[in-house]
Amino acid sequence: MSSTTLIAGLVTGLLLGGLFAICALGLSLVFGIMRLVNVVHGELLVLAAYLNFTLGRWAGIDPLLSLLILVPIMFGFGFLIQKTILNPLMNKGDEAPLLTAFGLSIIAQNLFLLIWKADTRSLNTEYTGLGLPVAGIQIPLMYLLEFVIAIVLILLVHLFMRKTFLGKAMRAAALDADTARVMGINPKFVYAFTYGMGSAVAALGGTLIAMTFSFVPTTGLVWLLNGFVVVVLGGLGSVFGTLGAGFLLGAAEGLGGAIFGTGYRELVGYIIFLIVLIMRPSGLFGRSNG
Repeated sequence: MSSTTLIAGLVTGLLLGGLFAICALGLSLVFGIMRLVNVVHGELLVLAAYLNFTLGRWAGIDPLLSLLILVPIMFGFGFLIQKTILNPLMNKGDEAPLLTAFGLSIIAQNLFLLIWKADTRSLNTEYTGLGLPVAGIQIPLMYLLEFVIAIVLILLVHLFMRKTFLGKAMRAAALDADTARVMGINPKFVYAFTYGMGSAVAALGGTLIAMTFSFVPTTGLVWLLNGFVVVVLGGLGSVFGTLGAGFLLGAAEGLGGAIFGTGYRELVGYIIFLIVLIMRPSGLFGRSNG
């Protein structure tokens, strides 16, 4: 095996890790603030992909421009889900909201199948299939775009959490909801806003998935599993950890695909995930309790 093949696998995998980070960010936010394992997150990604596909068919809008419409729609949709369905269950233990989210996931998959059928879809534009030759390596343009978007998005979310009142309220509610309530913060509103924010990020993630790969009604499960791997590797609720873990998972899968074949890409990533989980349960970028 040539060194060029290994370098190409590492570089393309690292760049693709940006997409992993984007798709896991909403999952990380919801868990970090509410301690809710949002198993319907994969379906939110697929919903965004289908909505963008439909907008393209009806209005001929570029998928990235469609985000100007989809992001606020997905934010409002997520806000309503949390406010009306999940918020009443938040004080009834961990099982109630988890099982409800699982139920929403099953309902969503069946609705996708009913509305859009089981056909394989994708968002194709004039630039989605382009590649850039760099040092003898052909880099997909979408991978590079996702890498840049991931860095910018993580920085923006970090600044939002640190510098704005809502961001500080989210952190306060995550640390102690009762104390935050005494200080004048409404935890239920914060939870709904957080879920809406995660859904808005899912609009971006789902669009990029559909522009890079194809998707079907059950595609959300694959990206949910990837999201769990990234969130646990990065440290539960860590924004920068999500970015670092996304890059790590992408690089590992890229190298694994170059060495063992593309059929073993995900296996290599999951093996690394298990090793890290055993040796450092708090994640690579999380705080260790030891």
